[in-house]
Amino acid sequence: MRVLWFILIITSFLNASIEIFDKFRKGEEWQKTVDKFLFSNRYVKFLLKNKDVKFGYYDNPTNIIVCYKNKRVVNVYDFNNKLKLKHKFNNILIGKNKGDKWIEGDGKTPLGVYTLKYKLDDGELNDFYGPLAYPTNYPNLYDSYLGKSGHGIWIHGFPKDNPNRTFDTKGCIALPNNELINLSKMIDYKNSILIIDTNNLPQTNKQKIAIILKEIFKWRYAWKYNNLKTYLSFYDKKNFKKENKYGFRYFAYMKEKIFARQKQKILKFRDLKIIPYPSKDKNIYKVSFYEIFKSGNHSFEGEKVLYLKLINNKISIFLEN
Repeated sequence: MRVLWFILIITSFLNASIEIFDKFRKGEEWQKTVDKFLFSNRYVKFLLKNKDVKFGYYDNPTNIIVCYKNKRVVNVYDFNNKLKLKHKFNNILIGKNKGDKWIEGDGKTPLGVYTLKYKLDDGELNDFYGPLAYPTNYPNLYDSYLGKSGHGIWIHGFPKDNPNRTFDTKGCIALPNNELINLSKMIDYKNSILIIDTNNLPQTNKQKIAIILKEIFKWRYAWKYNNLKTYLSFYDKKNFKKENKYGFRYFAYMKEKIFARQKQKILKFRDLKIIPYPSKDKNIYKVSFYEIFKSGNHSFEGEKVLYLKLINNKISIFLEN
């Protein structure tokens, strides 16, 4: 990926005007030119070339586990530019009650996009849950934003003393033990996402993903170069929450103080994911990436998560960590 990026940049510059090389010689303007190029039609077209974006955009190869609740099916896909169905599991159990999970103890399986936090192996696990289990990150940031409660939503197996279990779960996704073992051989849980919906996942297209990519890179540019007005224009002023702790007014106040210092920033994104989110509102997306940030004495390295709506060819960020 880095080699292709380097070739693309060099090719672009060779076809560009002499002014770009002059900016390169002078330093900072070189970096600005590169950062602007990220939201160009040409770069976004390059990112999407030969990509299957039905279930979203992924920078890197990813295991996508899809649970269709009403069909009682789990599909496992490998994504590496193209989606490849690896296996279909038909004999799954889900929450005993229908509908989306909202409160602790309602016996429902949630709708949403989740990560697998870790793997519990035999010896770390009660026999009731079978040979292994994958706890998910339910409730995620968006679940908490919506006011959902509960915990302990796992992918697990059937009781060892009752491998033909027929009764549904309290909200987890359960697979027969031999199939769960097969699943564990198919995926790298650290590089997997779990998407849970009813019958059909919200699907997107290259046009929508292209808009979001451009907007995210414009948002990054405004952030990096301390353009407060443009930066804040990407946020939903009415509904925004920062980690479900405070709203837009305080967020904007803090950013105004920070941006006023006009400090230079190192701001890198990798492993970018743009995922259409299971919801009644079909315009909601989860965007995540690994962020490397440094400005003055402040630095951060880790996952950044945004939830946004796509409205009139613009993004509106309403939640971030």
